[in-house]
Amino acid sequence: MATWQVGPFDNDDAVEWCGALESRAPDQRMDLVHDSLEAAVLAGRTLAPQNAARAIAAAATVLQSLTGIPPSESAYAPRFLLGRRDVRVAPSLRDLAIRALDAVLADGSMWRLQWAEDIEEEEALRVIQELRITLTSVKP
Repeated sequence: MATWQVGPFDNDDAVEWCGALESRAPDQRMDLVHDSLEAAVLAGRTLAPQNAARAIAAAATVLQSLTGIPPSESAYAPRFLLGRRDVRVAPSLRDLAIRALDAVLADGSMWRLQWAEDIEEEEALRVIQELRITLTSVKP
């Protein structure tokens, strides 16, 4: 996975995921978000880094749907969803997003191991932790 920043949409896997989200019919976008988050929860610490990147993008999309504000300055963030109701966030989806981020952040997770020797490890962790905290504080 090519990564150029530490934000939720700053890597090839997240960009590919957003492209898939945009290309889906509006009534099928919710399924992709849900399935990406659920896959992360089910995989737990064995979550592959590319699927972790997709889950992070999905969680950030949930946050954007809740607040109406893109959680990233990235040109690849799903701004095409702003003002739309394609991803309707019920409390269960928000909770699934939080649990997916817990899987990403778990000690020994493959995503964390990927960053373990990187100079930006602390910043990458901080970005995902802030995303999780914000999701926790926003009510659907």
